[in-house]
Order: sequence, then C-alpha cells, then structure tokens
Amino acid sequence: MTQLTDMTDAVDSAHQPKTLRQVHPIRGVRPVRRTRFVHAVVLCAALIGLAGCGGGGGAGSSPEPSGSAIPTSAQLQLVAIGDSIPYNSPDDCPGCEGFVNRYGAAIQSVSNRPVQVTNLSQHNNLTLPGLLEELPTFNDQLGAADIIVVGIAHNSFELNVDRPCGGGRHGPDDALPDWSKLTPACAKASAAKYRPQFDTLFGQVAATRAGKPTILRTINRYNDYIGWQDAHLTPAENQKTVVFLNEWNTMLCQTAEQHGFQCADIYHAFNGPDGSKASGKLLAADYTHPSDEGNAKIAEILTKQGYKPVA
Repeated sequence: MTQLTDMTDAVDSAHQPKTLRQVHPIRGVRPVRRTRFVHAVVLCAALIGLAGCGGGGGAGSSPEPSGSAIPTSAQLQLVAIGDSIPYNSPDDCPGCEGFVNRYGAAIQSVSNRPVQVTNLSQHNNLTLPGLLEELPTFNDQLGAADIIVVGIAHNSFELNVDRPCGGGRHGPDDALPDWSKLTPACAKASAAKYRPQFDTLFGQVAATRAGKPTILRTINRYNDYIGWQDAHLTPAENQKTVVFLNEWNTMLCQTAEQHGFQCADIYHAFNGPDGSKASGKLLAADYTHPSDEGNAKIAEILTKQGYKPVA
C-alpha cells in the first residue's frame, strides 16, 4: 500500500520554485488552441511506515539500464515530461491517481528507497514540436533523474491536427476528420514526418544523463476514437483509426528503442491485440484521458518492464 503526497493544489503557484513546472489544468486534448499557464508540482512517493522523501538529489543512471547499481541509500528521482495524458488533471478524472505517481510508488516499494516524483507534463494540448522547443528548460531536472518517463504520443497524431491529411473537420467540437482523406498513404506519411522529431526528442533526453544508468520509459498512444459514443463512427471509420494508430505507434516505439527507451505498449493493452477494441472503462468520462482504472493499467505495464538499474 502506498501513500502519495500531492502538493499541486496546496501551494499557490506564485510561491513555487521556478525550476519545477507543470501547466495548470485546462479541459480537452482534442484539437483546440494551445494555451499556457505555468504551475509547479513535486510528488513524493512514500511507503506507509517509511520516513518521508529525503532532500538529496538522485545518484546517476544511463540510457540503457545496465549493471551499474545506484547506491542503496540514495533518494531516487523520477521525472515525467509530456502532455495531459501523464498530467492526470482532476478536471479530467476526479479522484484518480495518475500512472506517474503509481509508477513511482511501485519503484519505491521494490527498491526500498524513497522516490521523488517531479511531473513536468502539461495540460495545454502540448504537441511534439512544442515539447522539443521547451526541452532545454528541463535539462537540469532530466539530468538529475534516475527514472525518466516521456508521454507525448497524443496531440501530434494525424487525427488530432488542424487539417488531418489536408481535409477539414466536423462532428462534436470539430473533433472528427474528413474520413475520405484518411488513406493508408497518409498514415505512413504522417508517421514518417514525425519520426525525425521523436528521434531528436529521445536522443536529447537520453543525452541529458550523459551515459549514467537510467530507467528510460515512454508510452505509445491508445485509441480514443473507437467507442467514443458522440462520434457515431461507422465500422469503416473505426478501421481507419486503427490503420493510423498502427503506423504511429510502430514508428514511435521503434524510434524510442533506438535511444535506449523501453516503449510501454498502452495501445494493445487498451485496444486489444488488433487495436480494434474500444478503450471503454479504461478512459475517463471525457473519453480522452485515462480513468483511474486506465492509469492503473498504464502503471502496471510500466512496472512489468522491470526496474534495472534501480532494483
């Protein structure tokens, strides 16, 4: 059993340390105009009966977890960067425990060392290009992290951009693409377009650790179109989302693994072996963000990937 201390709502943002950042929640991930509000949060994953998180920084870690052990007395630093999926806003999922916190608690339980979780993910429809632009501002936190989680699979996906495959938008809040434009060729081209950007992202994040042993993790994208009741998708439209997600997630995970990351396969855990199953109760009421059960599932997948070199 774990207990997490969340300081997000307890401390006014004007008094937060400027080196720690998290964007204040706004609603929605499907295409809306990007807004920016800076806010900070530090979460300490503490086991009941164990003293609270210590004050020191974490010891080292490396792109590909290796045999180099972190001293057992060291406090471990977990840093998450990305969009609103790892952010876990209470507006999206009231009362939910996010997968980043759950993962930190699991690492603490296995390693028997305190884990400080710094969640720098943002609830502002952050895209991959936007994260790349901001990445240098996170170098200090990433450079001190023993565990890094990257979650930026959602908003740059072709079905979420302003003009998917060059077509218009329709449906609830203009959230649906012109399905006639969504071809397998466009799916391949979109994945290829973003591959160099993901390559840069994962390479630069790994480089902040300068070869020190590190747990490096990322997540791919689940399907929040199939089963979305307000969309009234046809079977053919559902299948088109699968084609695009297959291309997107294959590209993302291949690129991540080239830089020493393990890619947590959220897609097939949420949508079944062929990607065609509705995410259902694994998503919150907005049918975009993970529910509490969905967050637990993501944390479970991350923990099954092991803990080397931490434990």
